[in-house]
Formats: sequence, structure tokens, C-alpha cells
Amino acid sequence: MVSVRPLVAADVEAAVKLHLVVLDMEFLSRFGPSFMRTYYRAWTSTPGSMSFAALDDAGALIGVLLGATDPATHVRAMVREHGVALARAIVIAAAVRPRLAKDLVVTRAGRYARGVGRLILARFRPTPVPSADAPRVGEVTHVLVDPTAQGGGVGRTLIDAAITFAREAGDDELVLVTPPDLAARHFYEALGWRSDGSMTSRSGEPFLRYRYSLR
Repeated sequence: MVSVRPLVAADVEAAVKLHLVVLDMEFLSRFGPSFMRTYYRAWTSTPGSMSFAALDDAGALIGVLLGATDPATHVRAMVREHGVALARAIVIAAAVRPRLAKDLVVTRAGRYARGVGRLILARFRPTPVPSADAPRVGEVTHVLVDPTAQGGGVGRTLIDAAITFAREAGDDELVLVTPPDLAARHFYEALGWRSDGSMTSRSGEPFLRYRYSLR
């Protein structure tokens, strides 16, 4: 029997280990456990986050979902409240991994600098008021299931929790992305998610995008 509850600080170590196993191909994973622990603590403690842990009968963590009910606000809060700690963790990881440092500078430094610049400027501008007619779109960014628990309904249970949470938060729609080379994309289609093309993440990886109407 799978149970789902909010992800808490005590789950971070197990969640990071699971992340590094399931998404070892992700660029963020290359920064290592120390950075990922900082990332998870920042994500779960920032307003607007959506984070769940799936547990087995023994209480062991076998799945994780991360997302946000208001992605733009959540990212700004992440940078404002945890940007220094995240940047420090990236620098430390790059310092001991020369190849990672080179890839970071060559492929992502410009994109990160532009993104941080926009966020800094946004702090000195009035917060835009969304149109009353504009749909509220939440985002699921990570769905992780322990390989030994796949096929047992863990992913479905996490997705159901996210849908309920986002709907109660007032979202009209959810967006979800998944790497194009993972069979999980067929799983989402079976759950009623609609394919919406491809995209590139903030850290540069290609993803397929799916949408789910909450209304």
C-alpha cells in the first residue's frame, strides 16, 4: 500500500539519493549530493512549492514529486531566499569537478547570468498583476519512483496528489515535463495528460511537455 504526504526536511537525504539514481542523466545531478540537498531544502521551504513523498508499508521513501502552483513566483522566491546558498553549492561542486566546471561555463553560464539578471531587475519593479482572465498554470518538475517500486502505483498516486493540491490552490491547469528518452511519457498519456511539444529546461536539457486540465 502506497501512502503520500508532504515532503519534509527529514526526507531530504533519502529524496536526494533517489534523485541521483533515477535522474542521473540530469545536469543538476552532476553537482552531487551536497548541492542536491541544498536544492531540495530550498525547494520545499519556499512559498508556492508543491512537494510530496510516497512511502511504502514500512515507511521507506519510494517516490518523490516536486512542482509549484505558481512557478514564476516560486522561482523568484528561490533566488531571493536561497540564491546565495545555491550559488555557493554550485561553485564548490564545480571547483572539485573540472569537467563539470567547463561544461557549466561553456553551455550554461550565459543562460544562468541572463536569468539571474532578469530576476534581480524584477526585484526593483512592481510585481505584475495577472489578468483576471489569465489561466493559472502550475508545474510538475520532477516525478521520481524507486526502480524497485515501479509498476506498483507510486507514480500514479503522486500525480493524483499533485492534481488535488494544484486544484485546491486555484490552478486551472498543470504542466509537466519529462525527458524524451524515458518511457514515462507513455505513462502520462495513459493518465490523461495531453502532449504539448518539446521545451528546454532552465538548466539546458531537452524535455517533452504535457498538460492536464484541472477544470
